[in-house]
Amino acid sequence: MAKQMRDLSDVSQKHAIAELTATWILAVYPENFELALSLSDAMREQTDIYLKESKGTGARH
Repeated sequence: MAKQMRDLSDVSQKHAIAELTATWILAVYPENFELALSLSDAMREQTDIYLKESKGTGARH
């Protein structure tokens, strides 16, 4: 899958990752859209925290 992702444009990579994530979230909470949205928000928040911490330490991931 990683090789397939490298063959995509930046925009297409972002779209594929978003679609994969959304599909996974809906599989985790198929009957509860509110919990699915909550998980999406939590993942986005954690990603922001990780990025901010990485920038603060000068780490490059």
